[in-house]
Amino acid sequence: MLDGTQLFEHVRHKVVLNANQTPEYSDIRMAGHEGGDFLFVRKD
Repeated sequence: MLDGTQLFEHVRHKVVLNANQTPEYSDIRMAGHEGGDFLFVRKD
């Protein structure tokens, strides 16, 4: 299982090296949520 932060850290370096952008991981402004994170669970 990965949470959103772990997934972001896994792909961030590749994005920095291969795209003209710097990714950020933060809350989505004005989304109307109380925070939290996504969980990614592998299904076999």
